Amino acid sequence: MRAHSPGDPEPDDSRGVFVTYPEAIAYLYGLQRFGVKLGLESIARLLQAVGDPHRRFPSILIGGTNGKGSTAAFLASILQAAGYRIGLYTSPHLLDFTERIRVDGQGISSIEVVRLTDEVRSIVATLFPLPSPPDPTPRTSSHPTFFEVTTALAFLHFARTKVDFAVIEVGLGGRFDATNILDPEVAVITNIALEHQEYLGRTLGAIAAEKAGIVRKGSHVVTAADSPEALAVIAGACRAQGATLLDIRAACDWQISRSDLSEQHFILAQAGEPTGEFTIRLLGRHQVTNAATAIAAARLLRARGAHIPEGSIREGLRLTRWPGRLQLFPGHPLVILDAAHNPAGAKALRGFLEEQQFAGRLILVFGVLKDKDWTAMLQELGPLARRVILTRPESDRAADPRGLVEAERFCAKLEILEDVPEAITLARAVAEPQDVIVVTGSLFIISAALRTLGGQQGVT
Repeated sequence: MRAHSPGDPEPDDSRGVFVTYPEAIAYLYGLQRFGVKLGLESIARLLQAVGDPHRRFPSILIGGTNGKGSTAAFLASILQAAGYRIGLYTSPHLLDFTERIRVDGQGISSIEVVRLTDEVRSIVATLFPLPSPPDPTPRTSSHPTFFEVTTALAFLHFARTKVDFAVIEVGLGGRFDATNILDPEVAVITNIALEHQEYLGRTLGAIAAEKAGIVRKGSHVVTAADSPEALAVIAGACRAQGATLLDIRAACDWQISRSDLSEQHFILAQAGEPTGEFTIRLLGRHQVTNAATAIAAARLLRARGAHIPEGSIREGLRLTRWPGRLQLFPGHPLVILDAAHNPAGAKALRGFLEEQQFAGRLILVFGVLKDKDWTAMLQELGPLARRVILTRPESDRAADPRGLVEAERFCAKLEILEDVPEAITLARAVAEPQDVIVVTGSLFIISAALRTLGGQQGVT
């Protein structure tokens, strides 16, 4: 999941034919030099050149700050349980690029990645020729970015495999994200918290306005936003577009009846819908909220004509897996991996850890990217830990753990070990059998942890 780095071979932007999967991936990662570009012009031109595949399947577009991926996974599983062929597009991936583009739960094949990337590269080279000599500041270019080209690959794959629905996770923001080229059947906004402020704005209201950019005229919208400021902005956007808003916190009532380290049971009541009991295997109270959001979206699709029995909703939720989110590796000590990467995620993780009341000590392995509010994250998690090991995510955007030394004010004992596998090895070496090791701070940390833990099968 690491970014293209200076040591990697430079991708060839000419029209040659890819032979191997690593060559195709090198080309895609090489597009990261074009940075983040907010706007729909490039993706619109690119998709038009390949036949507008995004117009050939109905979609559900899921934005928000935290919970987008989990909600997308829940909804895709529900629709698949109802008998539909489902595309699922999420980002980033944990272990391999193919995880980003799935049909009926199966990642796209590496052979198909090679074929589609070669096809799209040829079109990109024609539509967006690079200057010679190369532009020294490519971030100002109209050339498609990594995410834009990856989005085009996903839409092509879904169109050609004839999915019945595609569940699409927004990449960044909403209004100008490449995925917002879609005209979704239902739009979902999970929640709003401060993130990517250099792109989205400095307040919850400003960020909510960007997220609400996925609202369409006369459309149907589901939200789980709990901030009054953010909810007011989303509701205002819906009124302006004549869209119907379903606020699950107002329309639904749910109670957790049982929650342990294997699964959660909850009862959900919604006006005009049957009250039901549901089971999920994803842990943490926040995942019940995500499941409730997916239920509401599925019922909206049903009201619009889709055949989604309540039994399919129950079965789809029960079968959902989403690695790296409170994923347990049983043993002595217990290891927990969680992809919390911002203060809101850290708060949800803290709630889970406090609720479980583990008997042993907590050892925290923590690393973040440069643009994250690590201080607020460690304010949540540091006081719970007897020992914190700071490490470096495997990304060019990683924060130097030596720059986080002020973290010692949030925890009893602080150590720095930049290599993630070594940090996890140290945590296991110093842990007592009853202790709990929590690895968190970034999906890049979770990716490295999964590789470090090898063949051990975590529980998700």
